[in-house]
Amino acid sequence: MLSLIKKLDKNYIVHLLVNIFFVVFGLIFYFESFNIRRGFQQIVGANEYPRYVALFLVILGIINIIKSGIKYRAGEREVEELKIFKEFRVAGDKIIPLFLLLILNILLTRIIGYFESGFVFMFLAIFVLGPKTKISLLKALGFAIFITLILYLVFGIIMNIYLPPGLIF
Repeated sequence: MLSLIKKLDKNYIVHLLVNIFFVVFGLIFYFESFNIRRGFQQIVGANEYPRYVALFLVILGIINIIKSGIKYRAGEREVEELKIFKEFRVAGDKIIPLFLLLILNILLTRIIGYFESGFVFMFLAIFVLGPKTKISLLKALGFAIFITLILYLVFGIIMNIYLPPGLIF
């Protein structure tokens, strides 16, 4: 077994592990979707959406496992570092603040509501990750208001999907 691992190149193992993660995460997501109750006045139940996403993840993961296995057997190995690792190093200083903003968004959703926390997330993400000028502050504010109103119109009014209520919406 150890000699087999030494023969496999690092990039192939990373591809394989990422795709196995997608499959396992998708399966967990799928089985947990049966614990979600149907939402108030929804045409499609709240438990339907995660099932579609979960099945998509599982199918995508399996396809990529098969595809990378075929490429590896054919001898198509990546000799250079994976592109994603290069991009992570370049964007490293922006990943941690964005991750912290996502956690803040999740925490704020129950306190101030879905649309309001989404507005706060978009505004802060655009401003924190972009240039720090007065113009960019106004653009971030305008864009966050615009997207929040569009999301409210589509999901709250047109599709009538129940989302955690907030202070304004």
